[in-house]
Formats: sequence, structure tokens, C-alpha cells
Amino acid sequence: MATRGEATPTTERGSRSATEVDAGSGAADPGGSGARPRWARGGPDSWWAPQHRDGLMLVLSAAVSAAIGMVFWVLAARLFEQGVVGVNSAALSAITLLASASHLNLGNALLRFVPVSVRPGALVAGCFAVGLGWGAVVGLVFGVGAGIWAPDLVATLGHPALIAFYVVAVPVWTAFVLQDSALTAIKRVPLVLVENVAFAVLKIVLLVLASWSGMAFGIAGGTLAATALVVVVVVAYLSRALRRQPAPEHVQPATARDLAGFLGADYAGNVAWQSATFGLPLLVIALTDPAGAAVYGIAWQITYCLYLVASSMGKAMVVHSAGGDSDAIVRARRGMDRKTMTLVLPGALVLAAGSSLILSVFGRAYAEGGAVLLALLALSAIPNVVSNSALWEARVRRTRSVQFGLPAATSAAVFAGTLVLVPAIGLTGVGWAWLGAQTVAAAVILVHRRVRRPAPAATG
Repeated sequence: MATRGEATPTTERGSRSATEVDAGSGAADPGGSGARPRWARGGPDSWWAPQHRDGLMLVLSAAVSAAIGMVFWVLAARLFEQGVVGVNSAALSAITLLASASHLNLGNALLRFVPVSVRPGALVAGCFAVGLGWGAVVGLVFGVGAGIWAPDLVATLGHPALIAFYVVAVPVWTAFVLQDSALTAIKRVPLVLVENVAFAVLKIVLLVLASWSGMAFGIAGGTLAATALVVVVVVAYLSRALRRQPAPEHVQPATARDLAGFLGADYAGNVAWQSATFGLPLLVIALTDPAGAAVYGIAWQITYCLYLVASSMGKAMVVHSAGGDSDAIVRARRGMDRKTMTLVLPGALVLAAGSSLILSVFGRAYAEGGAVLLALLALSAIPNVVSNSALWEARVRRTRSVQFGLPAATSAAVFAGTLVLVPAIGLTGVGWAWLGAQTVAAAVILVHRRVRRPAPAATG
């Protein structure tokens, strides 16, 4: 059901249909002349269909930046002691977690409302202002209490310096997250790739400089400096681009009530999910030691690339199915499942089979301590395809119970499994916790879909 300020399903379906014909449906190449390769022709389930094409572009952007990011951590493992890598990895994970709590899912609001706003500049500026202000508060609270929940970080940097670090780092990273959504919303998607590559290369340069200067906190400090520089450049570009942004063809209001209704339970669910994906290293370092946190941090960084594939495809699904009827949403989700599994399944199997060899690039200690862990984490990305598509479908449908309940339940299961298994079987317990939580979630979702599937007679 459309809420105030939303386009009707008929209008959005019509617009989407026209786009699909233009972007890659069979009608775009009526004679089958071969102007496009065979994989690029066909209907809405082809890779050339707008939903899958856009999702693949986002996957490519994430993959390129992740590949360069992997080089970053290989160099970090070679240039710094294992314990130093562990502390810095935990510090960066905390920044990402806190920024996830600070951006309030405003990035999703930018994607939804900027393309149809008559004042996109004001909307973007307002979202950035809220994110920056709240980020500074969250960073201050974390820094003040770091002696309780992050004593290793305090011991490395000192309490006053750590407070200052997080007061600056959290809002800067929040802006870094929001600017990708802003660029996408004003249809500058290629710049997302350029920005992420520039950021990754700059991090590597600053990493090498930090190792030469012998800075124990240089990995995290260099990353913050690179983030701040990229944010300044991109925000300056956005301020100019938004002033020249043409008026939208279809205008829809974006009041505070509209934004609040859009965000809803999605923010709470996202915080729960980010607690597991980026907050878990703090628990791992408490249950093991900095060396164990380093092994888990590297293994998770590799695995998270597979998780990002599902997330990128989900963003495209939301864009191209918003406003559609129930059948259209189901078709979009099924298409997402098929295409995402096509990418994730072989990647997960390769990571699992070659985990020891892959981790040996970082050093012998990582391969010996994390091969089984990486294999389990990689396999968890397979059921995540199912749970991730269910979450994105819930965002399209505005099913708040699923938006919050699914990521919250999965994250709680991961934390509980880690607390129980790591003291009993060691670091591999984190991998079993992820694999078990994702498998159970996917099984419940598949059973629910099976039960809710309408009978053939009802659909005829």
C-alpha cells in the first residue's frame, strides 16, 4: 500500500517497463542481430535487465575496492607485528560499527527520496548534518567508556587520544558511507567506483608511511586520514553537482514524517546486524587475544566480500521493485536469489577449499590459525543469500517485524554461539557460530516461503 509521497504501483511499473525495454530486453534488439552478446539479450531475468545490471555494477565496485583492500591487509600483516594488526583491526571495526549506528540508515532514505525531490541539495545536506552530529556524539560516548569495553585500545593509544580519535573518526566515516548513497541517488554511480579505488590506494600509501615512521596505531590512523581526504573531495563535488541537478520528472514530497516512516524498524535491525559483522572482533579479542583477533579480522575481511555481493544485488532489487505489486516483488526477489547464488556459491566453495593457501599470503601464523575458520565463514555466505534476500524483500514491503527481527535474531545467535564455542573449541567457534546462525535462518525462511506459497488453483 502506497504511503503519502509515494508513486502509485501503476506509475512505477510503467516507468520500469520502459527502462527494461531500453536497457536490455528482447525488444531492444528485435532482430537478434547480435549487437549485444547473447548473455546480454533476453528478458527481465537476463544479466542485462536493469535490476541485475545495476546490481552487478555495485558488485563490481565493491569487488575492486575489496581486492585493493585485501592488498592493504596483506601489507599490514607483513609490515606490522600480529598483535599490532589485531588492535588496529579491532579499532577500525569499532569505527565501522559506530558509524553504522550513526548514519541512521539515512543512506537508504537518500536513495529513495533524492531522485524525486525538488530540493535534493537541502535533503542531502540535512541527512549529512544529522549523521555528522550524531556520529560525534556516538564517538564521544564510545571513547569515554573505552576503558571498560576496549581496554586494549586505551593501552595502545592512551585514553584522551582515543577519545579524540573516535570523536573525529565516527562522523567522518558516517559521511563516507552516506556519500556513496548520495552519488548513487544523483545517478553518478561510476564515481562510487572511482572514489572507492582512490580511497583504497591512498590507504596503502599512508600504511607504508606509517610503517616507516613506526606508528603503532598507524594502520587505523592512516585509514582515518585517507577517509577524511576523500570525504572532503566528494562533498565538495556533491555541493556543485546538486546545484546543477535537473528537476525530477516525477516530484514526491520528502517530509520529516516521510523519512521517519521510511526508516522505521530498518535502523534498529541494521544496528543489530552491524553489531555482529563489525562489533564481533571486540568480543573475539576479549575471548582470545590480539593475535586471535588479527586472524579473525583477516578471515572476516575476506568472507565479507561474499556478503557484499548479496547486499549489492539487494540494493538493486529494492530500486527496481519499489512500488510494484506483490507478484512483481516476488519475481524480483527470486531473480535476485538466482543471480546472487550464481556469484556467491562458486566463490564460497573456492574460499573454503583454498582457505589455507589464501591465508598463507598473510603469513604462516594466519594460515595455521585461521584455515578452518575461513572455510566455515565462507560457507556461511551461501545461506546468507537466502536470509539477505528476505531482508531486502521486507524493506520493499515495509514488513517491520522482518526488517528488525531477522537481523536481530541472526546477530544474537552469532554472539551467543561465539560466547559458548570459542572458550570450548577455540577461534574456529566463531566460524561455527556464523555458519550455524545463517543456516538456521535460511532454513526457517525457506520453510516459511514453502508454507506461504499459494496453491496452483489459487494462482490460476
